[in-house]
Amino acid sequence: FMLSDDGGIVVDDHMRTNLPYVYAAGDVCTASWEFATHWFQMRLWCQARQMGAYAAKCMIADEQKEEIHQDFCFELFAHVTKFFGYKVVLLGKYNGQGLGKDYEMLLRVTKGVEYVKVILHKGRMYGAILVGDTDLEETFENLILNQMDLSMYGEDLLNPTIDIEDYFD
Repeated sequence: FMLSDDGGIVVDDHMRTNLPYVYAAGDVCTASWEFATHWFQMRLWCQARQMGAYAAKCMIADEQKEEIHQDFCFELFAHVTKFFGYKVVLLGKYNGQGLGKDYEMLLRVTKGVEYVKVILHKGRMYGAILVGDTDLEETFENLILNQMDLSMYGEDLLNPTIDIEDYFD
């Protein structure tokens, strides 16, 4: 197998290794394709599951000589888990990964209830961390993918008295 600098088995955008008929997915592999703007590889169980399912689709498509497009799960980094009883959602470049120091961070914290952090770059949302039952994940996922200019909203983007789910729906 061809190995990357991080020790993972190098795979292409169809999860194929450099060996014929050999695929790899999950923690064992390193994605070698050009990533979508809001996705990056982080060896987590959710990505391993997504890669495994996509590798299976690719194997079938290759066997049947059918063209297959890369799965949507590679458009936006997303991870959902529970931590100390709180739902935790990580979206996109939730810590400003790859944005240098040229980003803005908005915070909303309600002690014991929720923590909302949004990463904005040039007025557009690039990532978010949501802790608690915020019900903002779908709205923020769409705002990240759509790259709508949010600069006119400023701090009101996280104003708890404004129902941004309905506003941006």
